[in-house]
Amino acid sequence: MSGVLVLSRAAGLHAEYKERLEKMGFQDVTVTDKENDALNTVVCNKNPRLVMIDSWFYQDATPCRIGELVKLFPKLNIAVFSVHDFPVSRAPNFIWEGAKSYISLWEGYEEFHRGLQIVREGGQYISPKVQKLIDHCQEWPDTNSKITKRQKECLVMLCCGCTTDKIGEALHISRRTVYNHLNSLYSAFHAGSREEMVALAWEMELVTTKDIMFYNRKKERSQLPEWAVVKLKCDRFYSE
Repeated sequence: MSGVLVLSRAAGLHAEYKERLEKMGFQDVTVTDKENDALNTVVCNKNPRLVMIDSWFYQDATPCRIGELVKLFPKLNIAVFSVHDFPVSRAPNFIWEGAKSYISLWEGYEEFHRGLQIVREGGQYISPKVQKLIDHCQEWPDTNSKITKRQKECLVMLCCGCTTDKIGEALHISRRTVYNHLNSLYSAFHAGSREEMVALAWEMELVTTKDIMFYNRKKERSQLPEWAVVKLKCDRFYSE
């Protein structure tokens, strides 16, 4: 086995990731943004001792894509690192899908570095908040059930504003398969449209604000109408 393979979309930070990890004692670090079949080829060629993957590497679909990777390479030691605000409520899915470790910067720098050191030394580490959630669940979900798992993933991405094509790209499935999963959701919840399904998901708290991450970032570039500015100010005032 060779060294460490790091999967990150942040191409501009690849050199920094490599430098920082090697300073911490990780040896033979390779950072890549390869995905899908190209990633499988890299894993075959390098046969890494450890794979470290950014929690947002495949956006919302990262947990299930880890599950697919583990099925192809059962002996793979995968550690997920979260330097972005990945929803804690969904983080246990990384472990349920086959990752050995989950290290979160949001637990604090000291705990984050402690987790990295444990993983570097060959141990397994799960951040305290995520471990509490796992312990709270009496039994682990069936991650081999593609139908229910895909429905859940499609629902979350639907509520994140993702298009059908975007959902298919993230989950590595066809547009027709996405439509089939969405239609199954509409049927199960008696929803007549995409909009009604999203509204039901919010009403039933199947999806919460902590699960949501928008990717088009239009909200950061657009100039809000006056009524929206006033509403945001009022919301912030009452939340203080």
